[in-house]
Amino acid sequence: MTSGTMPWEAPLAIDGGTPVIDRVLNRYKGAALIGEEEKQAVLEVLESQSLFRYYGPKPLFKVADFEKRFAAYVGAPHALGSSSGTAALRLGLAGLGIGPGDDVLVPAVTFIASVGAIVAARARPIFVEVDAYMQLDPADLAARLTPRTKAIMPVHLNGVTADMDPIMTFAREHGLLVIEDAAQSCGSFYKGRHVGTIGDVGCFSFQLEKNITSGEGGVLVTSDAEVFRRAAIYSDQGGQFWTSHAGVRDNFGGQPVIGENLRMSEITGAILGCQIAKLDVILEHIERNTAIVRNAIAEIEGIDVPPAIPDRDRHAVGTIFYLPDAATAESVAKALQAEGVPAGKVYGGLPVYAAQQILNQWTITGGCPFHCTHAFPEPIRYHMGMCPQTEDRLARAVGISVGPFFSEEDLDDLIGGVRKVAHHLLRN
Repeated sequence: MTSGTMPWEAPLAIDGGTPVIDRVLNRYKGAALIGEEEKQAVLEVLESQSLFRYYGPKPLFKVADFEKRFAAYVGAPHALGSSSGTAALRLGLAGLGIGPGDDVLVPAVTFIASVGAIVAARARPIFVEVDAYMQLDPADLAARLTPRTKAIMPVHLNGVTADMDPIMTFAREHGLLVIEDAAQSCGSFYKGRHVGTIGDVGCFSFQLEKNITSGEGGVLVTSDAEVFRRAAIYSDQGGQFWTSHAGVRDNFGGQPVIGENLRMSEITGAILGCQIAKLDVILEHIERNTAIVRNAIAEIEGIDVPPAIPDRDRHAVGTIFYLPDAATAESVAKALQAEGVPAGKVYGGLPVYAAQQILNQWTITGGCPFHCTHAFPEPIRYHMGMCPQTEDRLARAVGISVGPFFSEEDLDDLIGGVRKVAHHLLRN
């Protein structure tokens, strides 16, 4: 580099230059804080020989303790641990009584598990446009409403929340249930309220990349005692069944049903009991680091960063920006990756319905929701172009992940990498 040359004027790494970031950045959240507390909690469970949540030689009831603590944290009367975030969604749908003959409105940008849970309930996903923050766009709900619509599933992606007030207003006006998929937004707020507590049911994930983690695991929250009971018994084989010891297990009472095993284990509960105590610190770091990155790249010419909305994106775990066209976005994303910046197209730049199994309605067996005329007399077909606003936004968007424990050097280099790519590719 010649004297007086700015760092971002150096050749791009994608063209053979030296990357700005030559190390792997620690993008993890709760996983980055796993320590002695989690180790000791797991050892306690192992030493108790009671790894099952409901009984054992010396049960510690770690799952029940975590459920109480999580419910208190978010301000919900009821919380139910589950084996995964996807399991929590399945339990939420079961608790709300959603099944064959029901349509569920879901954003066109989401992780595939949101769609999978709806299909597993034998209900039908109906895709809705997203706004500039990649959240379900309330303005598109009326256009997507069907005579069979029973619920809306807003998905709070990457710590940013959907605009819940108009969603809830629309839902109540049309007699619809609301199940919040908060898998990626544990601890996030919408206008001062924890996500997951605004709709009828809220569902969270504790997979490795989430704000707090046990590797796998999930939790459902609700203020409705009967919805909670239905979800709880469904998670435990439907309630009231003969055990191997010739006794009957009935933890929640009421009419039993044929259910599944979607329970949380004691080891998972033990880890999460430690992790939840660290959530506030994680969220503070998320808020600080994301704000630094977002504010810095918003000043770069040629990059369109949606303005901050503190009532919804205070705990965003990254930022997105838009470019004039899809080709530019693709080239910028590849150049950023070559510089070591944790960036890319949001979900590959495609809506969730672009997945072949969704477009073609491939399921493991036949029947509902796509091959059962008794429940859905009119067939539904998915195709590219059915959410044009979403497809345009995804094509032009680039997302940058921001870890809560990025160092000052990490943040400086990340911003420098964006600046470098913009200098080479976005100057007029």
